[in-house]
Amino acid sequence: MKRIIAVLLIFTITFNIFVFGSNSVFANGNSKKATILYFNDAHEISPVVDSYGDRGGVARLKTVIDKIRAENPKTIVTFGGDLGGGTLFGGVFQGYPMVEAFNRMNLDLANFGQHDFDFGSEVTKDLVAQSDFQWISSNLTDAAGNSFANVPAYKIYNVKGIKIGFIGLTDDMYTTTQDGSVIQQDLIESAKKAVKEIKDTSKVDAIIALTQESLEKDKTLLDEIPEIDAVFTEEKAENQSFIYPHGDRFILAPEGNIGSVIRLDIMKHKKEIELQPEVIEVDHTVSEDPEMKEFADYYQNKLEEELGKTVSKVETPLLYGENHESRYQETNIGNFVADSYRAYFNADIGLMNGGGIRSSIQAGDFTLRDAYTILPFRNKIVLANVKGETIRAALENGVSKVEELGGGFLQVSGMEYSYHPSNPVGERVEEIFVNQEPLDPNKEYLVAMPNYIYNGGDGYNFSGSETIVAEESARTDAEVLIEYAKSLEVIRAEVEGRITILSN
Repeated sequence: MKRIIAVLLIFTITFNIFVFGSNSVFANGNSKKATILYFNDAHEISPVVDSYGDRGGVARLKTVIDKIRAENPKTIVTFGGDLGGGTLFGGVFQGYPMVEAFNRMNLDLANFGQHDFDFGSEVTKDLVAQSDFQWISSNLTDAAGNSFANVPAYKIYNVKGIKIGFIGLTDDMYTTTQDGSVIQQDLIESAKKAVKEIKDTSKVDAIIALTQESLEKDKTLLDEIPEIDAVFTEEKAENQSFIYPHGDRFILAPEGNIGSVIRLDIMKHKKEIELQPEVIEVDHTVSEDPEMKEFADYYQNKLEEELGKTVSKVETPLLYGENHESRYQETNIGNFVADSYRAYFNADIGLMNGGGIRSSIQAGDFTLRDAYTILPFRNKIVLANVKGETIRAALENGVSKVEELGGGFLQVSGMEYSYHPSNPVGERVEEIFVNQEPLDPNKEYLVAMPNYIYNGGDGYNFSGSETIVAEESARTDAEVLIEYAKSLEVIRAEVEGRITILSN
C-alpha cells in the first residue's frame, strides 16, 4: 500500500497565495513531481469587478497557467465545470466563447457542472464536440444508460513516471434544464465503479476526483472510497478559496468566477506520495495575456452591440432584493416576470421560480441586456393545462425551503396565495385564489411557466398535466420578457399582495 504524506506547502510566487506549513520528508533529489492546476465556475470571460474586488478573466488565467507551465511543461490543467448560464454573458453565449478560450490555453481535462446543461443537452453535446480538451463524467448517462456524449468515465495521465487517475462527478442535475436526455446516476456507486476500472486498468499512484457537489458529499466520497487522494470541488465562496484537510487527504475549492486557481503538486519517492496544495489568486495583481485579452474584448464588445438597445422604460426599480427576497416573498420584479409569461399566452396563471431571477434593474432605460441579466438561463416558456390540486402541490413545494432561501419559491401572476413559513413542510399553504376565485382542485387551469420547473427542476412535479405548447415550440424566457416590456412601453411593476406571509 502506498502512503500519502499530506503536506501544506510554504511557497511564494508573484501572485497572492495562501501560505501553509510543511513537513516534507523528501530530503534528496530523487523524487518525481507532477503538477495539477484546477479552476471552475467560468461564467464570465472578462474580469469580474464587484464588492468582492477585481478578479478572474481568461486573460489573467492564461498568464497563471503559462507561468506554471514554464516551470513544468507537463502540468495538467483541469476545469471543474460551469461555463454557461448563470450570468448575462453565459446566458447570451451559452459557453461557446469559454470553450474557445480553453482551447487557446490548451486545457487538458474538464468535468461537467450542472449549469453546462442550462440550455439543453444538445447544446452541451455541441460544446463537447467543439472542445479540443477531454471531458469526463463518471455518473452522467443518457436515457439508455450509456455515457453522456460518449465521454469516458475516467482519464489516466502519466506525468514523469507518476500515474494519476481522474474521475468526474456532477450533482444537483435537478436544478438545470430537464430534457430527459441526461440522467444523474448515484454519486458514490458511480465513483466506486470508475475507481475500480482505473485500478483494473493501471497501477496508479494517485486518484483525483473532480466534483460538482456539496462539501458534505465530498467528505462522504472520501470516507466511502479511500483510494481517492484528493477532491477538486466547486466553489464555496465568491471571494475565498478553501483547502480542507480530511485526514491525510484534501478537498480543494477555488473561488467562483475564476477568482483563483488551485495548484496541487504530487511528489513521488519510491512508494511514498506527498500532496502539496496551494492557492494562486487570479486578481488585479496578475497581468493579462495580450492575445487572450483581445479575444475576451472581442466578445465583450459583441455583447455590448447586441444588448445595448433600449426596448422600454422602467418607472419604478425592479428589485430582486438585497437578501434574495424573491426566494421567500412577493417582489415587483417577480410580478413583472410572471405577468410576462401569463400575458404571452393569455393564460390563467403565470409562474416563475424566484431563484431564476438573477438581478435587480434600476429606473431608466430597459434594454435587451436588462432582460438577459434578469433571466440569464434561457429557459423556454411552456403552456400546460394543470389541475388545481397540482397547482396547490406546486405552491407547497415552492415554500418548502424558504428558510434555506430555496430557489423554487414561486412568484405568481393571475393568482394569490398565503403561507405559514413555520408550519411543517407540506402544510404551509393556506388560501389560494385564481382570478379572485378560490382554487378548484378538480379544475384545469392554463399555466405558463419555465420548462425548467415544468420538467421537474427544483423538485416540481407536473406529471399528468396536458402540454399545450411544448418547449420545442416555445420561446425563451428573456424573449418573452422583452416582448412584454415592449408592449408596456413603460414598466410600472408593484407589489400587490399576491403572496401573504402568515404568522402563527
